[in-house]
Amino acid sequence: MPFCLAFSTLEIGPFPLLLLGLGVLLVGECLVRRLTLLSRSNIPPAIIGGLLVAVLLLAIGRMQPGLAVLRGDTAASAWLWSILPQWDLRPAAPMDVERPLLILFFTCIGINASWSVARRGGKPLLLLLFLSISIAAIQAVLGALTAAALGENPLLGVMAGNVSLVGGFGTAAGFAPEFEKAGLAGAAAIGVAAAAAGVITGGLLAGLLGSSLIRRLDHHAPAAAALRQTGTVQAEAGFVAEVRQLSRQPRQTLLHLLVLGACMKFGAFLSVWIQQTGITFPVYMGAMIVAASLRNAHDLLRGSWLSGECADGIGSVALMWLLTVAMMDLQLAELARSAGPLIVILAAEILLTVWLARSVVFRLMGRDYEAATISAGMIGFALGAMSNAMASMRVMVQRFGPAPRAFLIVPIVGAFLVDFANALITTLALNLLR
Repeated sequence: MPFCLAFSTLEIGPFPLLLLGLGVLLVGECLVRRLTLLSRSNIPPAIIGGLLVAVLLLAIGRMQPGLAVLRGDTAASAWLWSILPQWDLRPAAPMDVERPLLILFFTCIGINASWSVARRGGKPLLLLLFLSISIAAIQAVLGALTAAALGENPLLGVMAGNVSLVGGFGTAAGFAPEFEKAGLAGAAAIGVAAAAAGVITGGLLAGLLGSSLIRRLDHHAPAAAALRQTGTVQAEAGFVAEVRQLSRQPRQTLLHLLVLGACMKFGAFLSVWIQQTGITFPVYMGAMIVAASLRNAHDLLRGSWLSGECADGIGSVALMWLLTVAMMDLQLAELARSAGPLIVILAAEILLTVWLARSVVFRLMGRDYEAATISAGMIGFALGAMSNAMASMRVMVQRFGPAPRAFLIVPIVGAFLVDFANALITTLALNLLR
């Protein structure tokens, strides 16, 4: 949702608010470093800072209705140009000011999607894909059955289940008109509320689950010995650290930003072209495909100028900034007004998804540190946001050590493959329940 922050006659436009997100992110990092409880929880600082602002806005709105709101449209600017499927600066429709960060993050994933590396995913990747599709199907069935048991339209359960949780805000918005046509009144609002609940709980629970699983392991992660000695997290990474590292190699960083920007631009045209065929296609996937194609052509020609480490750093910065702004923009009042059946359905979905990640995904993926990291990532993207998954996994590896298998297969499955399967499951549910 495009927005600006308004206090009475004082208005902060969308781009100053984007800059405000940087300050909120730094506050979140400061809290994580200073509060042991937060540092041990592995909850991303972006979640903490952004959620604090969302709660503050909710409180202000309750005390004086209309005083604090999020609204407004983004204007034409160079900031949005790289994601527009056109060559001029004027968007055909209003756009979220944070959308370039979303697409930049997934473009960085595409740049790192080397086929030679993906082949090493092998059977674990296929297994994780099977588990992810199974969880999406279970969410759809559980939601429909719970809604029916409560005397509600089963489509309410599907919208509050796999559509909004595995699918997230984008899938919920994309399918809302079809659910409206099928007889579910207020499908868009239901989807937004359910996705918001998933983002909040996923962001809070992913790191907690990962930490609890690691504590169960007999063999701890590479940094476990140091952790047992100090009992604290050595925060050697974060937004400031990533920016500092990128600034040490300005030429390489600038080159990668230019390449990523080109991939985003051509990806915008690709996404629109595919959407015109009638296929539901997330806006970021075009850029991912272009970037992945470039990376694999680069590898085939034995190139050496693309750096996975640099792209990963840029993606990390975009992810943390994006997640902060997204959390600040959560409509908690919408959740507060959603009661009864929706809350019951969401509670059932969240509890079952967490149990499956802890008891099934962790066991089948190997019962080791990598499996714990993958399970945390599963909570993130199975409850509404791939950005939550990556942020939580990144906090874990900063604390416990590298998890290369997890970072190889989770983005491929959670950000790309499961979206297609989830769209098919949703389409099947619509046809069966309309």
